[in-house]
Amino acid sequence: MSYLVTVIAVIGAINAFNMVDGIDGLLGGLASVSFGALAVLFTLSGDHSLAENCLMYIAALLPYILLNLGIPLGQRFKVFMGDAGSMLIGFTVVWFLIRASQSIHTEAIRPVAALWIIALPLMDMATIMVRRVRKGHSPFRPDRNHLHHICQRIGLSSRMTLVVICSLASLFAGMGIAGEIYGIHETIMFVLFLSLFAIYFATISYIFRITSKVRFWLGKAPLPEETTA
Repeated sequence: MSYLVTVIAVIGAINAFNMVDGIDGLLGGLASVSFGALAVLFTLSGDHSLAENCLMYIAALLPYILLNLGIPLGQRFKVFMGDAGSMLIGFTVVWFLIRASQSIHTEAIRPVAALWIIALPLMDMATIMVRRVRKGHSPFRPDRNHLHHICQRIGLSSRMTLVVICSLASLFAGMGIAGEIYGIHETIMFVLFLSLFAIYFATISYIFRITSKVRFWLGKAPLPEETTA
């Protein structure tokens, strides 16, 4: 069954990174967080060659992120990645995760740490698909209910949304790194991840009710989505 599970995991991770590519710089930012976390864990395990490979990917992504954001040449010269690029990035990340956790030579991480390193893309994908199925829609039907869409609808700018989401991804990846450094039992890390996912799912499911209350406390008018959610 391990081969089947691996194939499903690879396809899921590729799709997760493809689905988060919704605003400028987000895919590159989340991928850089994952590559950075892997570089730290490879370094700690003594596999400096793979750590350098992860850093090389970050070095290659940084110019793309800047140009995707219109820096420094402006909006007219922005560069976009497309589905082929996002799928390649997703495949590369999951390949490093498999190499880190399943290698016959060295294991830089335990399999549960892989969930934390790509936690945000995974949770966003799973939450969106469950919500679509609950509404009677295809899980692959596109919509505007991803985390970055929600952040923008509650008032965050595109740049601020990028900062918030990448910061959350860094926090989750940091928790995975801490679990490896301090040797926290895999069962505990897995239960914590499931608890995090449950909190994330519940928060996104009631996000407009939550923001409605927050805006009410701040004396602001509710958003259109909040009156119909």
